[in-house]
Amino acid sequence: METNKLRILILFIVSSFSLINCQNKKMEEKYSWLGTLSAPQEYPMEIYEGAIIADDFTYGFDAIWGTQNTGWGNEGGTMSVETRQMGIPKKLEFTWYSLVENKFYTGKWDLDQEKIKDLFAKGFIDQDNGKKTTYTNFIVGLAPKGRVVLWINGPGNQKEVGVFQAHDTLITKEKAYDNAKYMLKEGFAERMLKDPSYETFKPEIRAKIEKEGYPDPGIYDVYRERYSWKPSVILPEGSEWIDFGLTNYNGEQENLFGESLTSDTYKKRAVPKFCGFYWRDQNKNRYGVWIDSFDEKEIFELFQKLGKEKNIDFTIKVNAENTNALLSLKSENEELPVTKAKIRLSRKID
Repeated sequence: METNKLRILILFIVSSFSLINCQNKKMEEKYSWLGTLSAPQEYPMEIYEGAIIADDFTYGFDAIWGTQNTGWGNEGGTMSVETRQMGIPKKLEFTWYSLVENKFYTGKWDLDQEKIKDLFAKGFIDQDNGKKTTYTNFIVGLAPKGRVVLWINGPGNQKEVGVFQAHDTLITKEKAYDNAKYMLKEGFAERMLKDPSYETFKPEIRAKIEKEGYPDPGIYDVYRERYSWKPSVILPEGSEWIDFGLTNYNGEQENLFGESLTSDTYKKRAVPKFCGFYWRDQNKNRYGVWIDSFDEKEIFELFQKLGKEKNIDFTIKVNAENTNALLSLKSENEELPVTKAKIRLSRKID
């Protein structure tokens, strides 16, 4: 009897160690990733300091990153590191100077490691080679009023993994480190914003600001609102829909093809900002269709009119010559035309 108890105890201990080792192995899974930055084109941000932190690695930011306003959700440059494999990041810290608001913001936040780990593990299929790959960058998005969004990014795919709120802070010339003192010089923000020679804004963005003013800071939360929708392409008889790529106003991206295209269904997605796809006619000639931009006011009003509770088809109907495309949002009992989008259509590609 004692022998049986001893065997059971030993078996329990061995099983426990095996379970712990398996758990540790999963937690120690490493990936290759870098960090980069994003800010709205109309709201340039000056980087003071920051870090994406894992147990074994810290990807740092400082004033060398300079002014950032690549566009909301658009990745900037990256800086190479010697480390090749990193753990899952657990914390984000950031301090920056908002030029338009003339204010510093700062914050420290815990990251959802399980969510990030699942995204790394799931990855996605690379359309170019048909092989599974995964994400390679984290993008720190800095918005006015101290709003921070963190995305994980890979070729054609980008997902929101966290949204945070920073608080304003005071940084003086005496407190600032040497390489960051330039942003505290008198008139720095005004020169960066008002003097075209600094090229802080693209000419079309500067013209838009002069005409309409700066966007409402709350718009970056509106961009995150989701609706239940899917793309629906209507082609001439005998044609084949090849793929569909989209970028949404909240910065997320998807690339649908093969199984992901045929099995795509209604999902909670943000409003599309631009999208495009390829198709083949019955003679195997290939064509491309791109919606380069929507009229922001129109597309948001249409989605809001249909509401968040209904399933919505974003339909694109193409004619046989690929010279015209009609867009609409369609629910079970209502169809609303999209009339102000900028559409680009190719001639026969091959």
